[in-house]
Amino acid sequence: MAVVSVPGHAVAAGEAGRAQPAPVVRWVGTWAAAPVAPATTGLSHTGFKDVTIRDIVHTSAGGSEIRIRLSNVFGAKPLAVADVRVALRRSGAQTVAGSGHQVTFGGKDAVTIPAGAREFSDPVKLAVGAGKDLAVSIFVKSATGPTTWHPAALTTSYYSTAGDHGAATGAAVYRNATSAWYFLDGVDVVNSNLAGAVVTFGASTTDGVGSTTGGNESYPDDLARRLLTLPDGRRLSVLNAGISGNELLYNNGTSGQSALTRFYRDAIEQSGVKVIVIWEGTNDIGDHPGISPRDLTDAYLQLITLAHAYGIAVVGATLQPDQGAAYYTPQGNKVRGAVNRWIENSGAFDAVLNFDAVLRDPFDPAELLPAYDSGDHLHPNDAGYQAIVNAIDPELFAQLANPLAG
Repeated sequence: MAVVSVPGHAVAAGEAGRAQPAPVVRWVGTWAAAPVAPATTGLSHTGFKDVTIRDIVHTSAGGSEIRIRLSNVFGAKPLAVADVRVALRRSGAQTVAGSGHQVTFGGKDAVTIPAGAREFSDPVKLAVGAGKDLAVSIFVKSATGPTTWHPAALTTSYYSTAGDHGAATGAAVYRNATSAWYFLDGVDVVNSNLAGAVVTFGASTTDGVGSTTGGNESYPDDLARRLLTLPDGRRLSVLNAGISGNELLYNNGTSGQSALTRFYRDAIEQSGVKVIVIWEGTNDIGDHPGISPRDLTDAYLQLITLAHAYGIAVVGATLQPDQGAAYYTPQGNKVRGAVNRWIENSGAFDAVLNFDAVLRDPFDPAELLPAYDSGDHLHPNDAGYQAIVNAIDPELFAQLANPLAG
């Protein structure tokens, strides 16, 4: 009997169909980012000292209170966080006056997170709406060393001049802008109208590359808005577990651990997850010319088996055309076609989203439709991401999240 292994977990393939009893959902993720190892140069390499990082994040669903999750998964030593504040974002690095709250961990203002670990905060009595921006300010007094981060945030965050400026509502001390998120990898909410969360798992197309920076126009953002049209009790939040450059089978530094390695942490462990969408494999094909369709389909089966063992539905998305992209080859396109046929016809996934059919040029199916091409012949633009979401029936996700509801 085949066994799927993740750190600390072993799941027999025969257990895949045994859905576990659904727990009562209290906390549901509203925002997430998949962390990666520090780079060999730059801020993630040098880290921070006596600085406040103000991460700007965008909620998918609202709630009556929140909690945050800090990550030191890729840190080389314990991460000492001296102070954390959360507030509603006004614009830029500015926050809404009166919305700021102290964040505690086990009742304490400071927390030390061991290397390789993550830490949830205590509940914060801050009501936040769907599609709103939060500013999470993290003050580190001592040198952090190389950091856990998410490079392609596709939004602007900030870090301060020296000192603890978490309570500052103005932007004057936040003179430094960054396009990455540091240390923060999750925000959860309490919302009885949510049926759970959908995790979008993949590479740069899931991360949102090709969409407008700061516009919240990635396909997970578009999907979040679409799923909020469902009735109360059936709505779902959306958590983005994309990493630019990520691959199913291969670890790749700042492009993240392989999907097989990170799937449990970045997808299954998310709060309230009911459905996972997998849109990944393009980079494996482009970067490894000798790869076979079976290499990818076996990887999909391992991910599906693991998710099913936790009672989580898995949706497969077909791979978009990429003729004209830097790593395109005719052989790779043949592999892509074979993989897409397997995704559509194998019956391995609980449902299939045919992103390829939406995005391809009908006159040359190996290429993106020009109206949907961001310009690199690989990543969709805002219109392309919106098109794949427009083709999704929100009820599909509602039914997968709660199949007994009919």
